[in-house]
Amino acid sequence: MRIRKPVVIGAATAAVAIMMPLSAVPASAGTTPPWEPDPNAVGSLTFYNSTGQPITSGSDLTDLFAYAEASTTDATDGTKAYLEFAAPAPETPVNATGDFLTGTAFGEDTFPVTTAPPPLNTAANPVATGGTAANLANFIAGTTAQTAAGYVNVYQVRLVTTGPDGVGTQPDGTYWEDDILVNPTAGTWVEEYPVQGTTALSTTTALTASPATSAQQGAAVTLTATITASDASIPAGSVQFNDVIDGTTTAIGTPVTVNASGVATLTVSDLLPSPPSGTYAMTLTADFAPSNSAAYSPSTSSSIPYTVNPVANVPTISGPHQVGQKETCSDGTLDFGVTASYTWLASGTKVGTGSSLVVPGSAYKKSLACQVTVSDAPGPASAPLSSASATVSLGKAPTPLKNKGPALSGKAAVGKTVTVKPGTWSVKGLKFKYQWLLNGKVIKGATKSSLKLSRSDNGKKLSCRVTAYETGYANGLATTKSVKVT
Repeated sequence: MRIRKPVVIGAATAAVAIMMPLSAVPASAGTTPPWEPDPNAVGSLTFYNSTGQPITSGSDLTDLFAYAEASTTDATDGTKAYLEFAAPAPETPVNATGDFLTGTAFGEDTFPVTTAPPPLNTAANPVATGGTAANLANFIAGTTAQTAAGYVNVYQVRLVTTGPDGVGTQPDGTYWEDDILVNPTAGTWVEEYPVQGTTALSTTTALTASPATSAQQGAAVTLTATITASDASIPAGSVQFNDVIDGTTTAIGTPVTVNASGVATLTVSDLLPSPPSGTYAMTLTADFAPSNSAAYSPSTSSSIPYTVNPVANVPTISGPHQVGQKETCSDGTLDFGVTASYTWLASGTKVGTGSSLVVPGSAYKKSLACQVTVSDAPGPASAPLSSASATVSLGKAPTPLKNKGPALSGKAAVGKTVTVKPGTWSVKGLKFKYQWLLNGKVIKGATKSSLKLSRSDNGKKLSCRVTAYETGYANGLATTKSVKVT
């Protein structure tokens, strides 16, 4: 074995021998060139674009193809593949095609090329990368145009394999190759020999789902893809199922092998809820990748609109579980487009809505729980789920706000009536009781909000004790400032 040393095209190599013009008539696609079948070729090449689709022509001589795949496996110890261009010349003996002028090697890759699109990323045959390195225009500029019949505007693309140490693994001077015909004026090219891809049969992928159009989140959904070739044969390969939301495709699971009946089936229970109708559409698709891309073409199914209705998580409540205090209900992280509705229950009776609640007095000594439903509206709401319950304890005693406590109103004089205003307290909706005091002692029967003063009250200090009360709260107490009765 020896290392292949491609000739670098440049000023020194551009001056090749002058060809004897036999004819100026160019070849045509599908014509067998004079040197074919090439005695030094071990197989042919198939070209692919960046998405992994086979191509047989192009309109950019500076970037012919994205990938090139050999037609057979490497029977030696090859691990890498590289590409090169060659310029057929009529004075070269037919059995010496390996002596055609070649350009700089490019596209060296360890195969399989895992970064390539399927099915190339798992191809058993050698694969090399083209891209902008596959610049035939530069190579043509460094060669002498041929005029002999069958040689006009025809160039050869070769793939050579090497071992890990860069030493060639195929017998010296052998390669996989393909001849292409160039139109230098239009800047286009087409495969001339052998024309690949023309025998690849078209395929059709049909996708169905069960349940057919919708399912609850977490329920099992069975996806089935049926592959049919144009000649009714059953192509080998695999199917990747996908969901598509707002133009973004996400793979569902891993590729599934097509069985002997041309069917690939996948059952999943982890489809995410679909987004709200009218916002983004959710669809399912199936992509078929043939095992033999030379025999069968890939295909993608039509999109199936699909709805996955969300299911609520069991909610939890947090807080002191006390009248007058805030409680919070949570059902965890909501999926995209899903909204939640909350209902608070005290021993089964509705006492509020929303994700938080100030516990009302009516819930005292009762079992407080939160109930949640979720929806990707306008889809149907999920079945409700309830949190664990907690017994509500007595609320803290209400207190008057600063500088807004109970106060006396009216002149504190014998024969006059004094009124007490209860003030503003920390809890709304309170009820009040009153007890009038003279010199701090209870005046029996004086429990109304006003008091008419008598001669016996003269000279004493008057005040009123106010009791604030409400169901579920401890009683609150506050006493007015005292005033002297005159």
